[in-house]
Amino acid sequence: MKNLFRGHIYQLRRDYFFYGCLAVSIVYLFMSIRLTLSLASALSPLMGVDGLLDTFLGGDTILYAFMLLTANMVAETYRTGVMKNIIGRGIAKKQYYLSIVLTISTAYVLVMLIGGIIMAALAGSKYGMGTISYPGYYALSVIARILFAVAHISFAVTMTVLTRNVITGVVFGLVIPNIPQILEMVLGFFKIQVSLNFLKISAHMPSVYAASNDISSFLPCFLVLCGYLAVSVFVGFRLLKHQDIK
Repeated sequence: MKNLFRGHIYQLRRDYFFYGCLAVSIVYLFMSIRLTLSLASALSPLMGVDGLLDTFLGGDTILYAFMLLTANMVAETYRTGVMKNIIGRGIAKKQYYLSIVLTISTAYVLVMLIGGIIMAALAGSKYGMGTISYPGYYALSVIARILFAVAHISFAVTMTVLTRNVITGVVFGLVIPNIPQILEMVLGFFKIQVSLNFLKISAHMPSVYAASNDISSFLPCFLVLCGYLAVSVFVGFRLLKHQDIK
């Protein structure tokens, strides 16, 4: 497993796609930080700690870029015959799957953490660092955000393993977690009103604007996130197990 992590890191260091992904992340974070600080000047001060949490708990656009990076890495593994070499060396397909999910997820978390620290430093130097009003809520929010990212990156891997194509891998990786919303829209078109909120990831994700001492809402949040992640990993393992690598 350790060698797989090293291999993925080596692949990232040589991958122009990765540097493009980093460039997109930097530009997005720069614009987001600048906009947030401008709004803070015009409306209300933003404490450093709040800036850190706001930045880390956001960033869906950056996550989508990392999903694209994930799909490209997996597709490249098939295109170049590296997958065949991995299997030929006796490395379990499950280990490959988990290693790439964890590698890209870690990279995403580090990028968001660095962006959050920069935001905290800038906001803190102007308005002060402040304190965390609801530490339990925010601690669980961070865990939920990491699970959210891991689940989406896992879907990108699973769908790219299925299609072996970058674009379809990302598109299906984004669509599948949003199937409940899509079903509601389709049924609504036919005048059938059905609520699938209990299956929606978005309906259970915590919001910084709803922070409180009540953390009971995190139970359904974690159940839904872990459920989607478990389904993605299970399907990914099954696809790899029965896939004929030539």
